[in-house]
Amino acid sequence: MGAIAPSPKRGQGFGLGFAIRTEAGQNVLPGSPGDFYWVGAFGTSFWVDPTEKLVAVMMVQVPLVQSRHYRELFPSLVYQAIVR
Repeated sequence: MGAIAPSPKRGQGFGLGFAIRTEAGQNVLPGSPGDFYWVGAFGTSFWVDPTEKLVAVMMVQVPLVQSRHYRELFPSLVYQAIVR
């Protein structure tokens, strides 16, 4: 989630309609290779991490530029809440 456009510099690519993490250790946000996500125009977002058996949906109604803080904060909070 960080930047909207998937970037190989951040270990991301684009799959069938989704951004997908292709490499570990390249993205500042937590996640696993193979996780995928998408971001809506008014702040909504979702991601699926098959490795962690995790699906997360964030529903907010703010312009895309203002939602960046929440899009970056949300995955960090979710992954920190996982107890093993």
